[in-house]
Amino acid sequence: MSTSLKPSDEQAKVITGCLMLLSIIALAFVFYITQAVLIPFVIAIFIATIVTPLVDLLVLKWRLPQIVAISVTLLLVLSVGFLLCLTLIYSTQQVIAKAETQYSEKLGIFISSVFDPLKDVGGPHTETDEEDQTETDQDTPEVDVASVDRSHPVGASEPVDDSQPVEAEKPETGWFQKMGIDLNVLQRETIEYMRNSLKAIAISTMQSALNFTTTSFFVAIFVIFLLAGRNPNTVVKNVTYREIEQKIRSYISTKLVLSLITGTLVGITLSLFGLELALVFGILTFLLNFIPSIGSIIATLLPIPVAFAQFSDSPWTIAGVILIPGGIQMAIGNGIEPKLMGEGLELHPVTVLLALSFWTLLWGPIGAILAVPITAAIRIVLMRFESGQTAGNLLAGILPGESSPVA
Repeated sequence: MSTSLKPSDEQAKVITGCLMLLSIIALAFVFYITQAVLIPFVIAIFIATIVTPLVDLLVLKWRLPQIVAISVTLLLVLSVGFLLCLTLIYSTQQVIAKAETQYSEKLGIFISSVFDPLKDVGGPHTETDEEDQTETDQDTPEVDVASVDRSHPVGASEPVDDSQPVEAEKPETGWFQKMGIDLNVLQRETIEYMRNSLKAIAISTMQSALNFTTTSFFVAIFVIFLLAGRNPNTVVKNVTYREIEQKIRSYISTKLVLSLITGTLVGITLSLFGLELALVFGILTFLLNFIPSIGSIIATLLPIPVAFAQFSDSPWTIAGVILIPGGIQMAIGNGIEPKLMGEGLELHPVTVLLALSFWTLLWGPIGAILAVPITAAIRIVLMRFESGQTAGNLLAGILPGESSPVA
């Protein structure tokens, strides 16, 4: 008589966890392979989520036909994106044009002012040596001319032994030369590296802007179909869908406003300092602010090459270009944003960091921007199923058997 063994609850959870892990790996592979289609589609979903209230306003309150309301909304979104791309492309062209002439010369002057004093460190000509030489001259007694041996007149050369080879005295070198470091070569390589870094930033920004213009075509098509397939007169009764829509819309709207304020303040600050690419860095700050934690750091460090190239003779200006925008982002990101977000998306900071790494690995910079809302949507869906609540609680930092998030 054979009896079938049923797995225990613990074994069932282990099996479920392993299956979920395998499913995540398979889905990650599919997302990576199909990113050319999925990235525009996901962007379109979030854009449609943001502009849906505007479409509803135009249709329900202003009584416009739905196709007209969708066209007006889409035209507004594309106009804003097009202006951003034009600004980035024009500004980066200016950087590339000046990198070889004006910035290269200023970089050379600045780096030379840093390296030239180092070349004499530990060398033979120091202030101490000059003081010792002065004291030696003062202590040397005067020579009695009468006591000089007449057989060797002054100025006469001593007999030289030609049999002994004469070695030329090697000049003393500084500490860096003694360690085998050629400061001249290091100076040239530093100037070349800074110049190439400046051009690389400009070219990368231009390529991203051009790629965005290409991607925006597919995004626009998806947005049209998403909005056209939605009936503004019908109230969505699906609780899960409404919760995802409300939370994602609240997060993106709040983040959009705060990012716009941050980018504007940073752009104005850099303009007051006279930085030539202030507008570009303001726009980049606006975009990078959507990336949690890391984005603000990158936005703070981006102006450094341009600041060194343009303000090479003013270290305090360079410090202001770095510190003041960094302070603005820290005040808004750590002070204002948590209060406005409130409960937020209920994601633990470790979950945000892991999601950021995961989606950036799959989709690059776009994945970094979309990481938090995608992960929040996944958690909301998981919490609607009993078998997925454990994973959903883990995303919020709630361990099994606990009722509150881990500190």
